[in-house]
Amino acid sequence: MAKYVGVQIPIYSGSTATGAVIAVTGTTDGAVSGKLTDSSETFTSTANVGDYVFLANRTFSIVTAVDSDTTLSISGAATATLEGSGIAYKLVAAANIYLGSLTGASFLTDIKGGDMIVNTTTNQFFKIKDVVNDTTLTIERAGGLLTGDDFFILSDREDGPNRKVRVDNATMIRGNASNGQVTVHYKRGTGTGSKQKLSFNLGDTPASDFNAFATKFKETAELVLESRWTNIAMTMPYVQSDGTAGIQWATTFLFADA
Repeated sequence: MAKYVGVQIPIYSGSTATGAVIAVTGTTDGAVSGKLTDSSETFTSTANVGDYVFLANRTFSIVTAVDSDTTLSISGAATATLEGSGIAYKLVAAANIYLGSLTGASFLTDIKGGDMIVNTTTNQFFKIKDVVNDTTLTIERAGGLLTGDDFFILSDREDGPNRKVRVDNATMIRGNASNGQVTVHYKRGTGTGSKQKLSFNLGDTPASDFNAFATKFKETAELVLESRWTNIAMTMPYVQSDGTAGIQWATTFLFADA
């Protein structure tokens, strides 16, 4: 019998989204109040009222009128920026803004609502609302996963595809105050070359809060050890990060001599 902590690791690591489909990718070249101007486009055939216009950081405005082939009337948080010239944007139909797709995926088998998408193109993270089919998800953030975005998925489900780390025979759990690495020391085994230390690095290098992940791992380990069940696995909750991606995960598990 043994007790384990489930540690979040990337699922579908290195994936590139095939949706939501982008109707137009362009750059503004005019400066008119309340308007998006792009002389290279034909908006009368590509845009509709209600479409979303996203900036690189995925703030957006909504199309309120298709004025001409080159001009859209817009309203929303991104309007003050899109009114200017030289601004990159992506136009997406309203029906697609909460969709994420990946050709060849097996989402119905691997993923459930509540799992977390980490978009490494925008360095944003957000939850999955539902699994539509094997290749399509609905997500909680408008424009969160557009075609061409790189991403992976994390899960805090006990039945999720996470790395199980045994803790009932651990003698010490430590966090590295310089890089966030977590080390679990075990009772010495028998035989030549037995390994007494498991180390795993973090996927998003902390800026200053180096022990956040290790602290949450220890807290989860304490709950597991206090359980009356002799055979149990409990997955640690999501841990926010002060690094680039804003959320933390584990990678590079390595056993070594203590």
